[in-house]
Amino acid sequence: MDEKNQFGQGILYTFTNYVYAFLLTNIYFVLTNGLFIFFFMTLEPSFSNILLYFLALIPTGPAVAALYYSMEKLVRTKELSPTHDFFYGFKKNIKDILSIWFPILLVYFILIVDLQYLRQTPTELNQILSIVIFVLIVLWTMLILNAVAISSRFKFRMRDIWKLSVYYSFMKVKNTVGNMLILFILAFITTITTDFLILFVSSFVFYLLALNTKEMLLDIETNFLKTSSKHTDQQLE
Repeated sequence: MDEKNQFGQGILYTFTNYVYAFLLTNIYFVLTNGLFIFFFMTLEPSFSNILLYFLALIPTGPAVAALYYSMEKLVRTKELSPTHDFFYGFKKNIKDILSIWFPILLVYFILIVDLQYLRQTPTELNQILSIVIFVLIVLWTMLILNAVAISSRFKFRMRDIWKLSVYYSFMKVKNTVGNMLILFILAFITTITTDFLILFVSSFVFYLLALNTKEMLLDIETNFLKTSSKHTDQQLE
């Protein structure tokens, strides 16, 4: 009987800790995305405002890295100090994530502008080019998900982050498809409900992404980190 009570209390304790971690990190994620949320709520959803949207998305990079760092740690250690870990991840990753976040936004900006331009003149050639650009957007998103995961967890040079991202996008196809499926389900649910749903489920979505990329990060830790204890501690902090 005592063992059952302890088991029940353990499950309840773990569940409440996870809910607490999701809730608090989600609040911090929303707060650190205040600039984009402000523009999103006040600007008319028009293509003419795309430049403002992308400028407002610049601070989102460190916020994404902080949330991913927190959720990856929760997946890996089953423990999280939400306030400390989120803002530690924010501070720790701000320089590295911005070095890849600017190219991420720039490529998205170019592809979306091109796609919009082609759709304005729907010739047969432009329709084919639109499909090509849409495929490029999907491929770019695949690479980004891995790049952000790697950058949030390890310290690598920017070109090495992209090399690893490309490598694992095709070597870990199951994980790559899983990441895209998570985003597709999220996009579908927001389509039939509201875009503001993202504000309330960000932590849980990033937890699923971290859970899905756990195998990739473990493989990187095993095969691409130096064996010296000093370097390993620096990488795995």
